[in-house]
Amino acid sequence: MPLRFCSLAAAASLAFAAAAHAQGATYGPDGAPTVVQHKLHTMTGRWEVGLTVGTVLNTPLIDSSGLVLDASYHPNEWLDFGAELLGNLTGISQLSENVRFDLCHTPPGCRAATPHKDELENDNQLRLGAFAVGRLAPIYGKFNLAAELPVHFQVYFLGGFGGAAVHRESVNLCAQTGTTACTAFQSTDAFKPVGELGGGFRFYLGQSWSLRAEVRAYLFGSSYKTDNDLTVPSSGTPQSYVALIATASGGVSFLF
Repeated sequence: MPLRFCSLAAAASLAFAAAAHAQGATYGPDGAPTVVQHKLHTMTGRWEVGLTVGTVLNTPLIDSSGLVLDASYHPNEWLDFGAELLGNLTGISQLSENVRFDLCHTPPGCRAATPHKDELENDNQLRLGAFAVGRLAPIYGKFNLAAELPVHFQVYFLGGFGGAAVHRESVNLCAQTGTTACTAFQSTDAFKPVGELGGGFRFYLGQSWSLRAEVRAYLFGSSYKTDNDLTVPSSGTPQSYVALIATASGGVSFLF
């Protein structure tokens, strides 16, 4: 009896191991084992075009919203690379307007009462840009809505580099010499190299369409002035720093 029981246990163990090996040997289109069995939406060898609408997250002195149009190619299931164009509508926020009102609103001579100020940082307006971008998508999964509708998704990380037109309009430094209230503020326009980092989710709506949700960070060199004489626009000492503009966006993409 003990020998027969041991034989049955050994046979069951071998059968279980064989079944586990067969289940674990499921491979995706790229030849690698799939994390989620029965993967429905493949990417290898396909092109993707997308359009997202976003708004700025971390610049209270600036209002900004705009579009990102991109096109990319997927050589395999977890990587794609391509290019994108960015366009934003920008301007100073109500907070900046309030700061300006408090600076000098009782002329004449109101600027002379507080002649020296440091310029405020983070007043960059990212308006137009073009980038080369790559996405790494290591996670593919699915979940059920109301226990009935399966929703497939992919998590990706992105990075890129390019150039963008950056407009700066100082919040608190006048562009006019004198002591009366400001009617114009110091401003500059420059085309700068810009790096990009971010991540997002792609929610599939069949084989061709998907919804996107993304967070991006744009990084580039900028500056502000310290100890600026409000009556002399050319005064002050420039200080350099790395500006960061974070955005949140959502949109659609099409695979073909």
